[in-house]
Amino acid sequence: MEMTTLTLLLLVPLAVWRIYSRLKKMIVRTRSELWRHYAMASVMSVVILVMLGLLIGKWIALGALVAGAAAGALLGQRNFRMSRLENKPDGFFYTPDRRIPLLVTMLFVSRLIYRLFEAYLHMHDGLPLDPDFLGNPLTAVLSGLLAGYYATYSLLLVRWHKSQKPLPRPIDIFDIK
Repeated sequence: MEMTTLTLLLLVPLAVWRIYSRLKKMIVRTRSELWRHYAMASVMSVVILVMLGLLIGKWIALGALVAGAAAGALLGQRNFRMSRLENKPDGFFYTPDRRIPLLVTMLFVSRLIYRLFEAYLHMHDGLPLDPDFLGNPLTAVLSGLLAGYYATYSLLLVRWHKSQKPLPRPIDIFDIK
């Protein structure tokens, strides 16, 4: 192995650790805003539909995508049940359990990192890279898992948010306007 490959192999765990720690800091108590939930559900649904269209004829990858999306939907429902949902006078808030979104996201990120490493090795050896990245069943299942999870979780947050009545703000006698 050459020095650049060894350096890359040593930097990959550092990159994974940084991504993990950044994600861990992002999964905290968050204000529930309907437009964000709608946007996430829409984007992830479009991702699934586009991938379905691209994988027509590649039946193993198509099945993997559907299985991944179904598993992601189940994980999204489970994490929604484990989330702390708050209706406060200053707004709606939710705190998801960290384990499931970290697992789903890191699985997807690890697949991307593997693919980048594979592309580097192919480029280094002068070999052509397989252009059908989405046709790989592992990529399809992890993409479906991620998209299914976030689409389901976002739709469940929309349903919860719409079912709640906002609490009135307490009157502050010292607030003069």
